[in-house]
This record gives sequence, structure tokens and C-alpha cells, in this order.
Amino acid sequence: MQVRIEAFNVPNRPNFAVPSGAVAFTNAAGAVSPTWGRITSTVTTSRQLQLGIKYLF
Repeated sequence: MQVRIEAFNVPNRPNFAVPSGAVAFTNAAGAVSPTWGRITSTVTTSRQLQLGIKYLF
């Protein structure tokens, strides 16, 4: 019997995405979007654990 345990991102540390740099052109001068500079997502997955069992005979 073989048992395998795998763990990814164990400390569950977030890796943040690039901040938004969107500009809304509502007039000739161009206004900055209200979400400009906000980080709204992460680029990695959350904590993952895997368990595998193999029985050989």
C-alpha cells in the first residue's frame, strides 16, 4: 500500500494581482476610473491538500 499526501500554498499567503490602471474617458480631459489603483484579485489559488492511496497486489 502506498499513501501520498501533497500540500500546496500551505501558509495560504496571497499573491496579489496588478492594481487596476483603467482610465475612463468621459470627457476630452479623461477622468480617472473610481477603481484606479485598487487590487481586486489574487493570482494564485488558495490552500490545496491532496491525498492519494494506491493498493498493489
